[in-house]
Amino acid sequence: MTRHRGIRAIGAGVTVLALSVAACAPLPATGPRLATGDGPGRTSGGGVAEEPEAPPDWLAPRADLSWVPCPNSRVGGIPEDATIECSLVGDTPVLRLTATDTPDDAAPLVVVAGPETPADSLVARLASAGPELGRSRPLVVVDHRGRTGPAGTCLSFPARRTLDALADRGTDPGSPELRANLADTSQSCTDQLQGRELDFGSAGAAEDLERLRQQWDVPGLAVMGIGTGARTALAYAGAHPGRLSLLVLDSPAPADGDQEAAARAGIDGSDAALRLWAAACTRVECGPGDADEKVAALDRALDRARDPGAAVPAALLSDVIRSALADLSGASAPAPSPGDVLLGDLVAAAPGETPDSVRGRAAALAGTSLPYVAGCSDLTRRVPVNRVEELRAEWEQTPPFGEIVAAQLSACSTWPVPGPSPVTLPADTPVLLVGGIADPQAGAAALEPTAGALTAAGASDVRIVTWGAPGSQVILHSGCVRSAVTGFLDDPDAAGESAACPS
Repeated sequence: MTRHRGIRAIGAGVTVLALSVAACAPLPATGPRLATGDGPGRTSGGGVAEEPEAPPDWLAPRADLSWVPCPNSRVGGIPEDATIECSLVGDTPVLRLTATDTPDDAAPLVVVAGPETPADSLVARLASAGPELGRSRPLVVVDHRGRTGPAGTCLSFPARRTLDALADRGTDPGSPELRANLADTSQSCTDQLQGRELDFGSAGAAEDLERLRQQWDVPGLAVMGIGTGARTALAYAGAHPGRLSLLVLDSPAPADGDQEAAARAGIDGSDAALRLWAAACTRVECGPGDADEKVAALDRALDRARDPGAAVPAALLSDVIRSALADLSGASAPAPSPGDVLLGDLVAAAPGETPDSVRGRAAALAGTSLPYVAGCSDLTRRVPVNRVEELRAEWEQTPPFGEIVAAQLSACSTWPVPGPSPVTLPADTPVLLVGGIADPQAGAAALEPTAGALTAAGASDVRIVTWGAPGSQVILHSGCVRSAVTGFLDDPDAAGESAACPS
C-alpha cells in the first residue's frame, strides 16, 4: 500500500470538495499518510503537553482485538461477499465489516452511531448499502456504551409510561404529580447506575474509542460519527486532542448541549423532511394521495395519539415518525427504505388503525433505556420547567411536531446535569461533513451552520457533501455520498471544497 504526506493546513473556514454532481465518482486515492509522530503525551522541558504539528498517523492495528464470527441472529441477511466479526472493548460490543477484497493491511475506519442505533443493526445496513467503503478498508463499528447493561434496561414500566404520556392531551408539565413521576422515572435508572449516571453520554462513549486505540497500539483513529454518534466523535476529539487522524460526520446532531436550540432544529428539520418526502416520494409504498394529503394524514394520526389510552402515545409516535423521516431512500434509490414504508403505512391506515410497522418500530424504540440515559447525560443547558408550557404554546403553531416536541422537553428535567464540554478540534484535522437537505435531528439546511461551528471549534479544514434529499444517515442511502467519503478517506488532500450528490 502506498503512502502520502500528512494533511496540510489550508486556512480557516470551509474549503471545497471538487466532485461533480453528474459523475459523483470516487476521488483519487493515493494511500495512507506518512508517520509524523505519536500524538499527545510528549512534553516539553516544562512538562506541558505539546500540540502535535500534524494529525497522527492513521495505521493498521499493531495489536488487534480477538475477532470471532458474529451469530447470524445478530446480523443476518448480509451480502455473501461481506464478513462481519464481533469483539469487545471492555463491556462494549464492537463489530468489524470487511469484504472479500478488503486489503489485509488497510487501516480501519471507526464508525460510531448514537444510542438509538445498535451496532449490529448499523453494520448490517452498511453491509447491504454498497461495497464502496468496505472494499477499501475494514469498518469497525463501536456500539454506544451501556446498551448491554443497566443503562439499557433501567426504565421501569411506570417510568416508560410517564415519558410516553408527556404529550397526552391535558398533561400539565408543571403539575406536582408529573414532577413527582419524572423524579421517579430518573430514580428508576439512577438507583441501578449507582453513581455512574453521567458515564453513558457522549463523553463516556468517547473513552471506549480511546480504549480501542490503546488496544490497537496506534497513534490515532479515523472516526466517522453518524447522527447522534457525531457527539461521541466530537467528544473524542475534545478529550484526546492529537489522537484524531481524520473525521467524517454524517448528519451530525447538535452537540453543544443546548436543549431548546436542539429541539427547535429538530422541529424545523422534521417538518421540512416530512413535506419534502410527501412531495417527492411517488412510490406506491409511500401511500396514497398528494403531498398535502399525506402530511394531513400524519397530522391526524399524531393528533389522535394525544388522547389518553392511544395504542401508541403521541410522544412515542412522534419519535417513530421522526425516526422514519431519518431513514428515507431518496428518489434515485432502486427500492423504498423502511422509513418510506412506515410513513406510507401510516398514510394509508384507516382512522384509529395502528399498522404493524408502526407497532414494531415503537416497540424497538421503547425497548431500551439507553437513548434516555445517554441523551439526558449530554444536556448541559436544560429548558426550565416553567419554560416548557411557553414553548408548547409557541410551537403549537408548527404542526405536526412542535407541540409534541415541546411537551417532551421535561423528560430530562430530573436527570443529573453534566458539566460543559466545549467542542474543540485540532486545527489541522481534516473533516468531511455530510448531510441531507432536511434532517429531523440536525435541522433544515444544517450543513453550513455546522461547518461554521466546527471552524469556530478550531477546525481549519472542513469539506462538505450535500445529499439532495431529506433524511439522515445518508451514507446508507447514497452511492454518490459513499464514493465521496471513500475518496476523502483515500486522500483528503485530493479533495476540493464542496459536492452536491443528487437525491
